[in-house]
Amino acid sequence: MAADLTQTITHDMPGDRLGNCVATCVAAFLDVPLSDVPHFVELGIYLARDKDDRIGWWAMMLGFMASRGYWVTQLDALSDADPDETVFVSGQTVRGFPHQCLYRAGELLFDPHPSRVGLTTVTEVVAWRKHSGFDHDPASPIDDDEAREAFRALRGDLEEAS
Repeated sequence: MAADLTQTITHDMPGDRLGNCVATCVAAFLDVPLSDVPHFVELGIYLARDKDDRIGWWAMMLGFMASRGYWVTQLDALSDADPDETVFVSGQTVRGFPHQCLYRAGELLFDPHPSRVGLTTVTEVVAWRKHSGFDHDPASPIDDDEAREAFRALRGDLEEAS
């Protein structure tokens, strides 16, 4: 993991930009340069023209991570993470702003902010886990029984409609 990364845009910079802590956490998690990761939050809000929009940027992030073989799992608490699993944690900072950091084993692993002080509260814990299937290889199994059943039902609906 590229823990030496630092977010390049913080909430207090001039120019009305939104901080890029989310993108910096993604870059650290994937061990890629920050320039390889879109500024999901800012781009999504810009495209929606709505400061409260979370659907657009979240959809972009889901697609970005899925294209790298990861799918999201919402966790109720840090303690629900698998042993040695790196999780994305959202919360508030001493600066009074929402922020994202990476945690492992219930402890702060990476704070992209230059201060590196972490979070004062935790509001969301998300695990990006490797997924199976959803590629273009017909031999790849779908290991999720619920998804397989939904696909069967969809095929059945399509066959009935034709």
